[in-house]
Amino acid sequence: MSKFTSAQKAQIKSIVATLSIKQFPDSEIIKTIYEQTNKTITNMELWNIRKRIARESYEWYQQLKKGQYEFIHKFRERINEINWMQQKHHRIIEDNAKRPSIQQASLAELHKLTVTLSNLYDVAPYIISSIKNNNDTSISVKSEDTKDIIV
Repeated sequence: MSKFTSAQKAQIKSIVATLSIKQFPDSEIIKTIYEQTNKTITNMELWNIRKRIARESYEWYQQLKKGQYEFIHKFRERINEINWMQQKHHRIIEDNAKRPSIQQASLAELHKLTVTLSNLYDVAPYIISSIKNNNDTSISVKSEDTKDIIV
């Protein structure tokens, strides 16, 4: 991907990761990349991007395992931040009893925060258990053109 700027490389990795999770075919991913960057990539470049994403993700995971309690601390800070934002939105709603548009906007944001918080609580036991048990699992990435890549 040398013909791309660093911003385009980050954008392309994001596109590939997002559309791969949604199980888009390679041809659609390549088409989307062209539509958003006006540059083309080959199937081999797409395969290399997926491989790079898997390697970077695995390295990130390994760093999290080494700093297991720091990660749990950061995770908890994020939950506390969302709780704080929810309190702020409750105050906004209470303080704007005569301004329904402000209340409605704040309620919408409050709902999003609640969903995010719920998702964090749902995954917390798995993350904490995985870190505490120091599971050394492999990450498998599938590509239409190749067999599984295990990092």
